[in-house]
Amino acid sequence: MNIPTSVPTAAEKRALYAQARQRIGTLVAGEPDRLARMAGIVAVLHGLLPHFYWTGFYRVSGGSLVIGPYQGTPGCGRIGWGRGVCGSAWATGQSQLVADVHAFPGHIACDARSASEVVLPARDACGRVVAVLDVDGLVTGAFDEVDREELEAILASWGEV
Repeated sequence: MNIPTSVPTAAEKRALYAQARQRIGTLVAGEPDRLARMAGIVAVLHGLLPHFYWTGFYRVSGGSLVIGPYQGTPGCGRIGWGRGVCGSAWATGQSQLVADVHAFPGHIACDARSASEVVLPARDACGRVVAVLDVDGLVTGAFDEVDREELEAILASWGEV
């Protein structure tokens, strides 16, 4: 399990994300199964990025986000539309970058040790949000615009989730 003692610099993050893109590209190329692609992405990101404490997808299923492939401590099983950081990313279709989750109105504390979060919508070929990629950190301010940009690029680069 990733328990970060510090957060990488912007330059270190960019180098790690470049490695992640390469590894993810190899894993998902030609893989038709959505869950397999999600699992590969989570495994690479969680294993490579030292400031990632909890890394996973929540899949849209009916009127909820349902936990999908993830690595880390047990997560919330279901999250409602617009609830918490994940539900907000789903409802707005916009990435959510939260430096301090305790200051986020309606934050859902699946793990009380989580201090910061970045959540990104993942879309299908028609542009519909079909999942969100959720990453939690133990350090307030663990995520920044570099993380948001790089994770959005990773989700866009390998096609439909």
